[in-house]
Amino acid sequence: MAFPTDTMDATDLADLIPKLWGSKVNNFYKSKLVTAKFFVDRSEELVDGGNVIYTPNLTEMAAKAKTNGAAVTLNDPTETKVTLTVSTWMEVSFNIEDREAAAVKHSYYIMDKYAQNAGYTIAKGLEQAITALFATFTTGVGASTANVVDSDIRSAIAELEAVNVDTSSDVAFFFDSKVFWNQLQAIDKFSLAVNAPVQDPVAKKPDGHLYGIPTYVSNNIAFISGTTGKYNALAHRDAIHFATLNLGSGGSMGGNSNGEGIRLQSNYVPEYLSTLTTADMVYGVVLNRATSGITILSAA
Repeated sequence: MAFPTDTMDATDLADLIPKLWGSKVNNFYKSKLVTAKFFVDRSEELVDGGNVIYTPNLTEMAAKAKTNGAAVTLNDPTETKVTLTVSTWMEVSFNIEDREAAAVKHSYYIMDKYAQNAGYTIAKGLEQAITALFATFTTGVGASTANVVDSDIRSAIAELEAVNVDTSSDVAFFFDSKVFWNQLQAIDKFSLAVNAPVQDPVAKKPDGHLYGIPTYVSNNIAFISGTTGKYNALAHRDAIHFATLNLGSGGSMGGNSNGEGIRLQSNYVPEYLSTLTTADMVYGVVLNRATSGITILSAA
C-alpha cells in the first residue's frame, strides 16, 4: 500500500526536539609568545624593591705607543648607562555574579578559562612591547616593499658579526609567520629536499634554523608604520632587556604568578554577590644594545 502522506516532520515535533549546549567550548586561538623566553629578564634584581635598573656601558680604551723615558698616556673614557624603567601596569578583569555563575553549564569551567585567557592577553602585551623595539636597532637590511631573500639573511649575519657579536650562541632570528612561510620557505636553499638530507622538508616542518641560527616565528612582529611591511630581526639576547615587578599575592582567594610576572587573583565581593578576577602585570622594556640586533625589513 502507499506510504502515508501526513508523516510527522521536524516542524510538527519542534517542541519535542531538544536543543543542546555541547560539552566543547571554542576558545580563541592564541599566538605563540617567544620573545620573553629569549631576551634578558632582569626581574630578579627588583625582588627587594625598586622600579629602575641602571646598566653601565663600558667603552673600549685605546692603545697608545710608549717611548722610553716618557709617561704613559692615560685613557679617560666618558661612560654612559642604559635605564630600564618598570612602570607599565596593565590589567585584564572580569566579574561574574553568583546567579550567572550557578546557571552557566558547569562542565565549561568558564571561570578557569576566562582567567587563563586574561593571563595570556597580559603576557601578549609584554611580547608586543619587546618586538616593537626591533625597529630601533641601529642597522637594518632588506626593504619594506620586497620579500626577504637569501642575501638579506647573510647580510644580517655579517652586520652583526661586524660589530663583534658572536653569532654562534645566544642569537636568534625572529620572523612574522607569513614572512617565514611565504618568503623564506620559497627560497630553494632553505626548502629543497636535496639540501636537507636529514629530513624531507615537504613531509616535516622546518627545523627552525637558518645558517645554524635558531629561528622563531611569531604573529606579534610589528608592522612598519605607514606601510604593510614587517620589522623582522636577528638579535643577540642582550640586545633587549625587560623586567617585571613582583606584585605579590592578594585578594580573598589568594593570587599567584605564572613565572612571567603575571599576577592572577580572584576576590569574592559580598555586597555584589559576585567574583571579581584580575590578571595584571607591571613591566618595562628597554633597548639595551642597539648594535646587537639587526632589523630585517620585509613586505608583510
